[in-house]
Amino acid sequence: MIKKNIYKISLLLSTFMLLSAFYLEYFHGALPCDLCITQRWFHAVIISYCLLTILILDRLLNAKTILLIGLAFTWLASSIAGLYHFGIEMNYWKGPDDCSSNIDFSKDTLTFLLNKSPIKCDEVMFKILGLSLAGWNALLSFLMSLTIIFKTFQKGKKYERSFNQR
Repeated sequence: MIKKNIYKISLLLSTFMLLSAFYLEYFHGALPCDLCITQRWFHAVIISYCLLTILILDRLLNAKTILLIGLAFTWLASSIAGLYHFGIEMNYWKGPDDCSSNIDFSKDTLTFLLNKSPIKCDEVMFKILGLSLAGWNALLSFLMSLTIIFKTFQKGKKYERSFNQR
């Protein structure tokens, strides 16, 4: 049941996450940094992938396992991007120079500041239950990736058991 609907679940979850980010941006002033926008692209890819698979590829291809693994890797990439951003927010590691609060006070400071995004990647703009949006993205994306991988290979084991019992 879950394996049949995994594309629909992925589509709904990714759409919800993307729409939530836009809602927080436009109605609550939680402006995105460069890494936030990068994470949004992963969800746009997941939504496109799911729509393409639901509407076209699932009917044309027999390689359903490859489609599921592709979806799992896309969710995993989203999780890695979220984890990277979350680590920057929590100061576990340093982010890109053009996306942090660190300012290099040199003779070109004004030019540097004018060319830099005003939203910093190492500052949490919004939290839900004590976890930043990047943290939630990392967690939910990783759980979706694990679920898809588990369900993809679970069917193979059931098939082997039923085949061996004959």
